[in-house]
Parts: sequence; C-alpha cells; structure tokens
Amino acid sequence: MSLHLSRSIFIFLLILSAAFTLPCIAESGKQLPFVLVSVAPDKFFVEKIAGDTATVLLMVPAGASSHSFEPTPKQMMNAAHADLWFQIGEGFEPRASLALKRFQPSLQLIDLRKGLDLIVCNEGEEGYCKCCHGTHDSAIDPHFWLSAREAKKQAVTIANALSLRYPEHQQLYKERLVKFLKELEDLDLEITKILDPWTNRVIMVSHPAYAYFCRDYNIKQLSIEFEGKDPTPSQLTKILKQAKEYKIATIFIQMQYNNKGARLIAKEIGANVVTLDPYAEDFFASMREIAKKFADQQKTPSR
Repeated sequence: MSLHLSRSIFIFLLILSAAFTLPCIAESGKQLPFVLVSVAPDKFFVEKIAGDTATVLLMVPAGASSHSFEPTPKQMMNAAHADLWFQIGEGFEPRASLALKRFQPSLQLIDLRKGLDLIVCNEGEEGYCKCCHGTHDSAIDPHFWLSAREAKKQAVTIANALSLRYPEHQQLYKERLVKFLKELEDLDLEITKILDPWTNRVIMVSHPAYAYFCRDYNIKQLSIEFEGKDPTPSQLTKILKQAKEYKIATIFIQMQYNNKGARLIAKEIGANVVTLDPYAEDFFASMREIAKKFADQQKTPSR
C-alpha cells in the first residue's frame, strides 16, 4: 500500500470520527456553516463577502508555505463539515479534497483561478516570473492573490459561489460584494500613488511571489530562487551580475523559506535584507506594506 494511500485512509478514519461531534453542534442551531480556504488572504476575501453568515476555516497556517504544505489530521477533522472549499491550484488540494469528499460528498470545490488573467511561469522578459515549484499546476504562477485587480475577479467568484450555496443570503452577498469591489479599487489607486515617486522599478526577491503585483505596477522582479530551489554557483554569479547592473540596495525575503542564497548575495553586494509575508491575512495592510517597502527600499535599514 502506498504512503499517500495509507495516509488518506488514516485521515478518512479521523474525519469519520469527527462526524459524531460536529453535527451535534450544528443541530443546536448555533453553529454557522463551514467554508474552507487554502491561504489566509482568501480567508480575508471570503469573510469580506460572507460576513457573519459562515465560519471560514484556513488550511495553510501562518508561517507555512502553500507550495510544500500538507494538512495535519487535526486540520482535516476541522474541515470535515465544510460546504465549500475555495482553492488556488496547490498540490495538496486534490489529495485533501479526495479524503474530505469520502466523508462529505456534497463538498463543492471552487477554483479561484477561474476568469483570472493568469501568468505563465517563465514567460516574458528574463527574471519576470521564475515561479515554478513542481507542487501545483507548474505552468501557472499561483500567487495571484497579490493583485488588487485580480482580487476583484476572485471576489465575484466567491460571491457567486456563496449565493448559490446559501441563497437565503444572496442580497447580503451582493451588497457586500459591491462594497468590497470599491475598497479594492481604492486600494489599487492608493498603491499606485505610493509607488509613483519610485523610479527604479526593479526588485530582487528570494522567492518570486510578486509577479502579479509587479505586472499591475510595471515592476521588474528578479528572483534568487530558481524553480523552487536555491541557486547553483553559476546561477549565483548571474544573479550577482544582475544585482550590480540594477543597483539593488535591498533584497526581499520571506519567513516561509531559509533564504540562505538571498542572505549570501546581500552580504556580497552590501544590500539590506527585508522580510515580507505574502501570506498575511489582512490583505489591505499586506498590500500597503509591500508597496511601501518596495518604494522605500533605498531608505530601509538592514535587519
């Protein structure tokens, strides 16, 4: 029996055991329906539309990377009664969905990539999107939540799915969608103004998570990581050349990775190292922070 199959059976049995507790809560009339999301920014999106009509459960916890994530049995038990799962195309999703559907056949899988202007990995000019990790649909950059413009399309998908599943709240979802879309438009304009004084529209990052953000605001992204791996010596030489060519003063890293290559290059060229978290749940605060740190990178102290 394969390791994946054994794990799936084990998780299924744990999910089954959860059936004897959660329904009792639901029958009391106090328990809201459960909706599942893969990453924290999508929790923010769904809560913006759903309000207090559903409890939103998060799969990938703070500090973890969705590219290498595997849910724990406890997380699977918590997700066992979800009605909807808003997915982003990560590798763990099909396996977890299969296990959950054995217990909850009515679970609906909603693909948040639907209708988006997706970026194909390694397309365009050099350094634009070397984002493939081999753990998701490897042709597509999966970080599409880092775009206020693409978030508007995801919000529509979320509102439609919630309205179909919970039609009694359809009018509420419509009203909250209109409000959220306006907030996203305002955020887009605010970010444009934050970035406006920044003339050197180039960033160097440890992990290429910002292709959608960069496309929206005409920024060139240079990645130290290559296809989910640390750079080889020959790649390091090329990256160092790029860093000097573009006068890179700051390298942006993520808490989800070891960032060894990024720190090595930063030391070599005397650059600052600044941490960003693209998985932060507060989407508005996260996008503002990214914009401000990109625009202020020449002034950011080393840390």
